[in-house]
Amino acid sequence: MPEKIKGIIRSVIFLSILASVLCWINQILEPKYLYKNSTWPTTSSYHQFYQMEENTIDVLFFGSSVCVNAFSPQEIYNSCGIRSYNLGSEQQSIFLSYFWLKEALRFQSPQVVVLDTKFLMDIHPENAINTTEGLTRKCLDPMKWSKVKAEAVNALCSLDENQSELSYYLTNIRFHSRWSSLAEHDLDQSEYQYAELKGYSAIADYGPQAYGTFQSSDPDRYENFEPVIDPLMLEYLDRLTALCQENHIRLALVSLPGNEMNDGIHNNLTKYAADHHIDYYNFCETGYYEAIGAELPKESVIGHENLWGSIKMSKYMGNLLSETYGIAPVPDHQWEETKEYYAQLIRNCELPHISDFNEYFKAVRSPYYSVFISVREDAVTGITDEMKQTLKDFGLKTDFSDKRRCSYYAVILPGQAPIEKTSKEALTITGGFRNGRSVYKIVSQGYYAGKASIIEIDGVGYSRNGRGFNIVVYDNSSMKVIDRVRFDMGGTSAIR
Repeated sequence: MPEKIKGIIRSVIFLSILASVLCWINQILEPKYLYKNSTWPTTSSYHQFYQMEENTIDVLFFGSSVCVNAFSPQEIYNSCGIRSYNLGSEQQSIFLSYFWLKEALRFQSPQVVVLDTKFLMDIHPENAINTTEGLTRKCLDPMKWSKVKAEAVNALCSLDENQSELSYYLTNIRFHSRWSSLAEHDLDQSEYQYAELKGYSAIADYGPQAYGTFQSSDPDRYENFEPVIDPLMLEYLDRLTALCQENHIRLALVSLPGNEMNDGIHNNLTKYAADHHIDYYNFCETGYYEAIGAELPKESVIGHENLWGSIKMSKYMGNLLSETYGIAPVPDHQWEETKEYYAQLIRNCELPHISDFNEYFKAVRSPYYSVFISVREDAVTGITDEMKQTLKDFGLKTDFSDKRRCSYYAVILPGQAPIEKTSKEALTITGGFRNGRSVYKIVSQGYYAGKASIIEIDGVGYSRNGRGFNIVVYDNSSMKVIDRVRFDMGGTSAIR
């Protein structure tokens, strides 16, 4: 073989190896936003989208974080049988929504697109595309490379001279400093390569006590209002609308409760919808808000909707999609197989609101949970026979009748017998769970042993460190601590 050809082969092999190494480095260094570490887990959401079978999604949702929390595809499927996916992200501007819709159409043929209008308003006038660079990357970096992403990056950098086009192709340029803070999920993609919630993310906090709905008072006002509609966002709304029409997709604009709303915004969006033969639903408006049927503070649909508010909103939207848009129910294993995960998510959100001792221990008796208990000072004074029976039913063997002011710990891991110990001396235990991927440390000090409680998971302290039972609950499916609580046996209510 001539030396020239050998040289070419060696060069090709070298460049191939170099490209592979760079891709691997880029993938590792990019920040990962997962259910375990983010309220709006775009890494999970977008990677999961690419795993969906082609042309199986009938409805797509786009918009900012309020959209992510409002529309639950699993709830819509459970109640109406409609197959949907939520492609919203934190502070997703209309510019980003447009390019994600364009990307989605490479794989799916939706009948309806629902777009949250919050970032049509000029919320970040200091940024060219109406959102920050960090949140732009959070939205764009997980997108697969194709002509669509190249177009998005080129358009972005043409609009914003502070952005580097090369840093989107070689993300290690932007994130090289992350070498010192890499975590397990940076190296193990299995932690975000599943599609349980299909872009939805739940919030467990209750909402406000009341909400003042919008009521139109000036139907002729189209100018002189704040915040103004961003001209660039309006341009990309035009593009998104045209893209839907080209693909015979029905587009619905929505303003969600808690979005900035006044006569100027309402009138302009109503007119835009009429002019372009699309629909607009202003859920800030009294009639639409009341039709959702949410009751505050538990069922909050205000701002970042909580789980119970999103259930009401998703059922309403599911019925609207069925009755107004004629979206038919379609049995699909991709949604059937995630029903139990969603049911567990609901249990996770309900757990922090349980205050009764007996009810709490019944709720955490689940194969999904790892439970860690540490007693500080005393856990016997005030304990009732019913509580003792509850602990016994939970699987604990210790007789608390004669353990006044003693140290005590317990570790309850799925599929294993509880580990527990009591003593008048201070107690410490360390161990691993999740097949050794996570570690725990528990310290229990009774009244005469130092008066302290420590419960650490992967080096982070979670114990409430107060008198009585200190409990930390780790959900193995979402791989994060979902509750930390204390029961002082002088009373029966949880202390958080």
